[in-house]
Amino acid sequence: MPRRERLHRFVDFWWLWAIAALAAGAVTTAAAQGFPIVELEFAGTAERADDVVRGIDLGVVRVTILWDFLFIFFYAPALFFGSLWARRQFGGDFGRKAGTVIAAGGLVAGALDLVENVAMLAYLRDPSGWGGWNPLAAAMAIPKFVLALVGVVYILLGIVLAIGRRFTRGRPGVE
Repeated sequence: MPRRERLHRFVDFWWLWAIAALAAGAVTTAAAQGFPIVELEFAGTAERADDVVRGIDLGVVRVTILWDFLFIFFYAPALFFGSLWARRQFGGDFGRKAGTVIAAGGLVAGALDLVENVAMLAYLRDPSGWGGWNPLAAAMAIPKFVLALVGVVYILLGIVLAIGRRFTRGRPGVE
């Protein structure tokens, strides 16, 4: 089987990564025990971060962040492969070229999330230490969420196009 065909088959199963990402997200959410991790991601200052974690078991916060690393391992590839799959659903060059960029954006979102998590863990290790960890986490969180949202919307558009094509052309092999 040629390399390109193997890649297409791999991309066709992007949804397996998506299902795994949903499961990892559910585990991360359960580990959070109601802790608003997004508030810590966007805190931006040590003072605001101190307010977010005040009265909360820091062990729970650390475990939540550690589980988030697992979530990254699944959602970034899901965005990448899902965008490559969706790219094939678009008819024009613009939609296809955008898909390549959006797929790369999914991986970049994962990398930004890694840096964000490390920054949050560094803050938790020494809350009175260097005050730059929280601005760094917030600076990573903003583009991460934007890139992830763009990826999800692009994949959803690809799904709509695939379903629409199915209804307008009928089922393959059936005339």
